[in-house]
Amino acid sequence: MRSAAKGFYLACFALFGSVHAKPSSTTASKSSSAEVCAIDPTAIVSDACASYSTLDTLNDALSPSLKAITKSTDFFAYYRLNLYDQKCPVKAWDDETGTCGNIACKVDTLEDEKDVPEIWRAGELSKLEGPKAAHPGRQLQKERGSQKPLQGTLGENVGESCVVEYDDECDERDYCVPEDESAAVKGDYVSLVDNPERFTGYAGMDVWDAIYKENCFSKESQISSAPSRGDSSNPFQAHNDLRNVIQANSPSTELAVEDECLEKRVFHRIVSGMHASISTHICFDYLNQTTGTWGPNLQCYQDRLGTHPERVSNLYFDYAILLRAVTKLRTYLKNYTFCSGDPSQDAVTKSKILYLADAAASHPQIFDENTMFQDPDVSGELKEDFRNRFRNVSRLMDCVGCDKCRLWGKLQTVGYGTALKVLFEYDELKNGENPPLRRTELVALVNTLDRVSSSLTALRRMRDMVAEPVVPKEVAKKVDLSDASEQKAPHRSKDRPDAKPAIDLDDDEEEVVQPYQSISEIFLEECYLVWRTFGFVLRSWIELPGKFFKITVVELSRLWSFWLGLPVAERSWEIQWGPRMDEL
Repeated sequence: MRSAAKGFYLACFALFGSVHAKPSSTTASKSSSAEVCAIDPTAIVSDACASYSTLDTLNDALSPSLKAITKSTDFFAYYRLNLYDQKCPVKAWDDETGTCGNIACKVDTLEDEKDVPEIWRAGELSKLEGPKAAHPGRQLQKERGSQKPLQGTLGENVGESCVVEYDDECDERDYCVPEDESAAVKGDYVSLVDNPERFTGYAGMDVWDAIYKENCFSKESQISSAPSRGDSSNPFQAHNDLRNVIQANSPSTELAVEDECLEKRVFHRIVSGMHASISTHICFDYLNQTTGTWGPNLQCYQDRLGTHPERVSNLYFDYAILLRAVTKLRTYLKNYTFCSGDPSQDAVTKSKILYLADAAASHPQIFDENTMFQDPDVSGELKEDFRNRFRNVSRLMDCVGCDKCRLWGKLQTVGYGTALKVLFEYDELKNGENPPLRRTELVALVNTLDRVSSSLTALRRMRDMVAEPVVPKEVAKKVDLSDASEQKAPHRSKDRPDAKPAIDLDDDEEEVVQPYQSISEIFLEECYLVWRTFGFVLRSWIELPGKFFKITVVELSRLWSFWLGLPVAERSWEIQWGPRMDEL
């Protein structure tokens, strides 16, 4: 009997021991994985040729030059795009579910600021406030002349010959869709300086989900996505191809990026890095709806970037790709005409961009594009698949429901597409045989590099802010009080004959003498205390339905804001449990 009982208890211990051992191993694996995933500044960025600290040093050195180019030159400060007339290629998103329900995402809906809450008035958040001009056709450009093709609509001090786009021809080697490839309208010029990338309250989860689906490359070498750009028999073929690609893919699942080939892994990292860059700008330039001020949101940083080192790594990877593309264009830019009718503007713009390219080229190579598309059996088809899928990503930006988000999304996809075009289609030694580079492509490339550069700077600042120790006020007060009490009442050993109590009153302080109370007075005081307690409990029960009603209203309001895409306000209520009896 004793042996049977012993066997029973041993079996129980073995069962519960295995059950409890599993969480501990899981915890250990999580902690070890967290240590492995932590970014080491001296580590080399995977798939690149430079460390994180090297890229940070490069960014610190080149960032002032980038700011001078994008902020002070007309050529790079204005961008042409069709912001309103392009149709979303996903038909299911043509209704209200694909648009932003936040008034801050609109452009021309704010007719009277008095009808808008004050918190939305100051910057009107997403409203395009900068100067804007329609792109003239070639015949109209000839009639107006090369000096003033826009008739001063961008301002008197703008060099219009530096801004107007003359080359609208498409090339089959493009990695993005040029603006308005089939429509007669050529879009508008928008000031990028006056429309910074910042928080608008728009989420766009459906768009990002569709973009990440584009990483689902065909396992075989058969390419069935968009045809060559030269085929113009069906002007809506691009939209149909994209719709077929999205409908054919199953719901997005976690991608095994590390198991993919280099080309597919690079595609995923570019998209993820672009997403991380946009998230960085949103978190760093965030609207505090309580105070109406803009500033860093550290909780946003922690949720989107701080706990995702792979996203931060992809952001550094994108910086390496973009900077390598600008470096590779150094020879091409020496013969590039920035302004056809203003030699002074031409000289200033060219000197600044060449200084940037030369400064980047003076450092060791940070990305080697020659390692990609090396398999002669599938390199051609794989590159075409890579190119078509990135074109589809650029088409998806027309589905973004927020005007300012769509502006920067379209610009940055063109910027990344231009970088890929330069890396994989350009030869530094054969300048004449390289595909043409449109003005919009060059502007998008440099501004995208500036956006990622600003993201790296903002990322480091928010990381430092999180690392700073913050001492709560209550703790600080307790520390001050304890220090003061220690100074006033120093500890004295019991062995000393002159030892005094731990709390020693000053000589000037008189001992407080409690007044004498009779039994009746004590009884009445206790009755009054019981009556007050009874009134407090009764009043709490009476007020309880009203409190539940207020909580319901607050939660419904937060749910409504979440459904509309508005920033969800923090809860104004919380449940607090009273202290335990042994802690009183």
